[in-house]
Amino acid sequence: MLVLFGTTITASFFDSLNPSAIAQQMLLQAMVKNKRHIVYFILGIGLANLALGLAVYYGIAAWAWRLFSAAAGVYPLVVYGAELGGGLLCLGAGIALVIKTARRGKGEAGSESAPKAPARLSPLSLFLMGAAFCAIELTSAMPYFGFLAMLAGYNPAFPLVFGFILLYTFVYVFPLILLYFGYNKLQGTKGIQRLERVLNRVSAYIVPGCISLLGILLAVHGGTSL
Repeated sequence: MLVLFGTTITASFFDSLNPSAIAQQMLLQAMVKNKRHIVYFILGIGLANLALGLAVYYGIAAWAWRLFSAAAGVYPLVVYGAELGGGLLCLGAGIALVIKTARRGKGEAGSESAPKAPARLSPLSLFLMGAAFCAIELTSAMPYFGFLAMLAGYNPAFPLVFGFILLYTFVYVFPLILLYFGYNKLQGTKGIQRLERVLNRVSAYIVPGCISLLGILLAVHGGTSL
């Protein structure tokens, strides 16, 4: 138990030093109108990390992939054709949003105020974005997979598995929680206002960029698999 506890704390601490997640949260905090809604982004990351960890540990993710592979083997044109079509739609929507955002930015270029975000993100949107970012980053989360492999070696009961993965998740999102409170504490200061003006311009391209990237990945995978 002490070995598992120490491994959980150590691996999750190094995994929490994630500049990508911190940068994403800072951009979103500059983007949303109600700064307290960032809690839903953190919640999305935490719940996705917990759920995906349990899925990987118990093989649910592998089972889902085998199911997808079986369906693709029987109906390859349908599965990969749908993936290619969905990718092209996402790519087209992303490009259209980028063009629209760029045009709006040119129209606001003469204004002294910071440009507005492209949309007011709802709590559900922030939650889904957090879950999606976590799922994407999990593919390269070596400390997490190492922790899960070591945990599987001890083969503990489900309550202990759930508890250790929950502890890992809490330590993983703890820097984001600190960033949330620190950002809100300093909100209104000149430094934060200057930072928000810069991040606001960048944040306008987050959603179009993510949609375009998703479209490219789906289209490439679907097209090469046909």
